Amino acid sequence: MDFLTSIIYIVIFIITMVFIFSAGLLTPMIGKKNIAIVGVAGFIIGIIGGGFLIIPIYQDLPYLIGDIHSVIDPNHEVLKVSVSSKSNLNQSIEAIKKMKGFKSLKETGFKILTTSFSADRKKFIENHLSQQYMSYEVNPSGVVKVFTNKGFELNEVNNFSQWLHYTGAITTLSSFIYFDVDVNAFNVVENINNFNKGDIIIESATGPVQDTINFVKSKSDDKYVLLVTGIIGLFIAMLGSFWDTVHGFIKSNN
Repeated sequence: MDFLTSIIYIVIFIITMVFIFSAGLLTPMIGKKNIAIVGVAGFIIGIIGGGFLIIPIYQDLPYLIGDIHSVIDPNHEVLKVSVSSKSNLNQSIEAIKKMKGFKSLKETGFKILTTSFSADRKKFIENHLSQQYMSYEVNPSGVVKVFTNKGFELNEVNNFSQWLHYTGAITTLSSFIYFDVDVNAFNVVENINNFNKGDIIIESATGPVQDTINFVKSKSDDKYVLLVTGIIGLFIAMLGSFWDTVHGFIKSNN
């Protein structure tokens, strides 16, 4: 959510609170015995306003704090990117190099989606991979991920697909090349928003700024925001209901 939209949401929430306050001012007309109804209405409207207007801003808070971190500590982050091997790989690499804040990239592995296979075949595949790659993940549902600390050629993916077919009649449905893309920390969110489409998918981001974002997310809980906005609505409603008393008290002390 951009800054202007956030301001608009906050202004609308304030207007909602003014409405609740105005409703409280009507208490003398509807009778003091109805104060509880006004308070409950204020609490409910506060929760509704919080849900529609404050929660969207609150959910963007981790990214705002991440942006602040990236300004204070303009280090780099690593984007985990996957590119379809059936795409024009050179064209995709050139697109990656045009990312905002791009520094460098390197191939780190590949993923192959296949037809399902048995648990025994899983062990057979893992034994084969252990002889060539530093780490891997094999899921019998039809997902094989391979990670390497050295460069590799595209034909390695094709050769592995053929090996799966010849040794176990496992058909490759699609395959992807993994890249680690080093970018400026400040450009992480923008790149994620711009590149999660087509043949280039940003699967995750790692680094100090992302650690900050994940930490704030882990401490965030929408229900507490709703509780706070509900209490604010209740307080504003009660303030309106007893405004004559409050106003008189303030006046007498000035």
